[in-house]
Amino acid sequence: MVGAISVTHPASTILSSRTYSRKRGNILLSGNKPRTVSMSLRNGNSNKQQLERERLYLGLDFGTSGARFAVIDIGGTIQAEAKRHYPLYSNGESRDWVRSWKETLFLLLEDIPLNLRKHIVSISIDGTSATTIIVDSDTGEPLWRPFLYNESCPEVLPAVKSIAPPNHTVCSATSTLCKLVSWWNRGGLNEKSALLLHQADWLLWLLHGKLGVSDYNNALKVGYDPEADSYPSWLISQPYSHLLPSVVAPGTPIACLKEELRNKFGFQKECVVCTGTTDSIAAFLAARVTQPGKAVIS
Repeated sequence: MVGAISVTHPASTILSSRTYSRKRGNILLSGNKPRTVSMSLRNGNSNKQQLERERLYLGLDFGTSGARFAVIDIGGTIQAEAKRHYPLYSNGESRDWVRSWKETLFLLLEDIPLNLRKHIVSISIDGTSATTIIVDSDTGEPLWRPFLYNESCPEVLPAVKSIAPPNHTVCSATSTLCKLVSWWNRGGLNEKSALLLHQADWLLWLLHGKLGVSDYNNALKVGYDPEADSYPSWLISQPYSHLLPSVVAPGTPIACLKEELRNKFGFQKECVVCTGTTDSIAAFLAARVTQPGKAVIS
């Protein structure tokens, strides 16, 4: 589970709007209502008073066939967890993934026990690496169907290899950059208000409302250099670089949960939404591998 990625120090500061101004440079259900596959509460009534004093943290994991959540305490103990399969929706001849993800997100929030919601102080989400969404930079609405994590764009790979260093992460037909270039070549150059987001970025935007921010784990496959903490010059010089989101560290507080969501679901006013990460990094963190010589397979 991914609760570990949502833990934020109580003294953490929410990013101001200036901080993340954009840098230039499966199992399917036949019905339309996804069902809860499992729900688990780890503490009984004997711990109710202790739980009332707890600060809790919510992590949501969006995988290939479904999504799940875990609510943990500061020690990493799971207080509640549940999962859902994605509902099956179509948009013409293609699968409407955006609708499936959005509906599942809010259904999972409803699945969290009411007595726990008011104690949740931080929320984060992980998504599948290189799942890419091009959205309107003003409204956040998708301009194109999502490119899934395993979708290949071999027709643009030579162009990407011509600008990137040899053996770079983007030099794969399934990389986020290849998906961006593929969309750009299909007519994206005519879109004046477009923005690239990853699956986790877009889902988190639904919660905090601050469009255009990502984390450096998700941004690796679009070419971001976490060591330099910037996009490389060979990427910034491209005509589509204005689509790139701003990038901060995973788990960085962005904003409080939107007021309408706090009121609807019963979260506290101070609950913050943080940048996410990829599913594989979340698995590594959740496994608590902290010593050299240990490994995680995801």
